[in-house]
Amino acid sequence: MTLTEKILFLAFGFLIIIFISVGYLNKTDALKLLKDKYEAALGGNDREAAIAAGQAYYRSLRGGGELSIEDERAILRDVAHLPEIENSEEV
Repeated sequence: MTLTEKILFLAFGFLIIIFISVGYLNKTDALKLLKDKYEAALGGNDREAAIAAGQAYYRSLRGGGELSIEDERAILRDVAHLPEIENSEEV
């Protein structure tokens, strides 16, 4: 293997490491953003927004998959202190 081939091989290896690192950092940043949004929604008074934010956060924890029963229970437990939405429409 010549020196040029070794340098190219090393550069290619560094590029792969960089791409993997950037992907990991982007995923953790997105997860942190969803968690912050969920916590902010729990601090407010909008129950529906908090549930939606919680579902987005827990889906992201699961890799975009479906929520488990435990996830749903955790969300409902977290939003239990928020007021229920009242239906003011008359039938």
